[in-house]
Amino acid sequence: MDPLLVVKVDASSDLLIGSQSLRWCFFSPGYRSVKVLGGDTSTSGGAEAQLAYLAAALAGLGHDVSLIFGDGRASGHVEVISGVTCIDAAPSWKNAQSLRHMWRALDAAAPDVIYARLPSDFLWVLSLFARQRRNVRFIYALANDLHCSIWSSYSYKKWFHCPLFALGLIGADTLAIQHEGQERLLGPSLRDRAVQVPNLVRSIEDSPRRLGAALYDAIWIAQIRPVKQLGVFLDMAAALPELEFAVVGGRDLTTSEGEFGMLEDRIARLGNVKYFGPLHSEKVREILAQSRVLVNTSRAEGFPNTMLEAWSLGIPVVSLTVDPGGVIVSEGLGRCSGDVENLVRDVHMLSRTNSLNEEYGRNGLRYVSRRHSLGAVCEALTKAVPDLVRTPSVALLANRPV
Repeated sequence: MDPLLVVKVDASSDLLIGSQSLRWCFFSPGYRSVKVLGGDTSTSGGAEAQLAYLAAALAGLGHDVSLIFGDGRASGHVEVISGVTCIDAAPSWKNAQSLRHMWRALDAAAPDVIYARLPSDFLWVLSLFARQRRNVRFIYALANDLHCSIWSSYSYKKWFHCPLFALGLIGADTLAIQHEGQERLLGPSLRDRAVQVPNLVRSIEDSPRRLGAALYDAIWIAQIRPVKQLGVFLDMAAALPELEFAVVGGRDLTTSEGEFGMLEDRIARLGNVKYFGPLHSEKVREILAQSRVLVNTSRAEGFPNTMLEAWSLGIPVVSLTVDPGGVIVSEGLGRCSGDVENLVRDVHMLSRTNSLNEEYGRNGLRYVSRRHSLGAVCEALTKAVPDLVRTPSVALLANRPV
């Protein structure tokens, strides 16, 4: 049986004893966030995983947390996983009655805060529910830079999905952004509701992992979909035959079986790439800890969980073009290469220059400890719902003794 999701809380944190807790209701269509709560991250994307991490962390701090999920069948099945009450009541256009079931689930949850993180045709239901109740706030968290613009939030049937997504954004009380760059991408009418809420790192090591124990010079971790550009990573591996590489991730539905088969064949022909397929988070972390560098080749991201996981182990990142909020460069966490030629050069250098690798690794540990710990996230969430906070500290969110 898979272990339940655990978020490590540093006992030395300055989180205070709160006078009360909040009732949170998370919304995540489909089943991926529920699987993450149960310990299975093998099929989840970063957005579903972050939502589950936050829900479990708040439940662990003593808050009343529920999660509405599902595919429209609206079975109403309720199960408590990792302290979170999971309710199968997410709606679908194929089942008109499911809208009523979702409304009833929201009513039963009686939330103070509703939180969603993925584009959905039904965000407007969440905003409508919140607006009809004076003391309920709706937070929508942007999971990808592409979601900052209404018309780039969907790649198919834009005429239908994008306007519905816009209704949800317009109705949100707060738009939680992952980095400063997302605020600049938002339209002026949405920008004044933006609050930066960092992604949560579940655990942070005290010191960088030992370079001498590394089995792989560079690792690529993601769901295999076109936007992640696994082919670019394989091009790099072919250009550096003297190095050893690892790939972790399963086929996303946006990648056809034919395309996936071609990638598998190419990996098999390369003698210096080991493909692990989809794995649970603890196994991914174990393999990541055996790597010298994490490589990101994606065309678009929000704030990749894989980068945060790497820095929490003291591992530097080499990214093709994505530098969320400019932190890779400004904080000295690795390299943002800009093109494939520089990517090859940067990976080779960081995998072979121990002193620079270790320097970037120590910077990574300091950065995530300061910006992505549970304490930092709680403080940011307090700012996201200031009118619900009746104490001047993070006490309301972090209801635990020192």
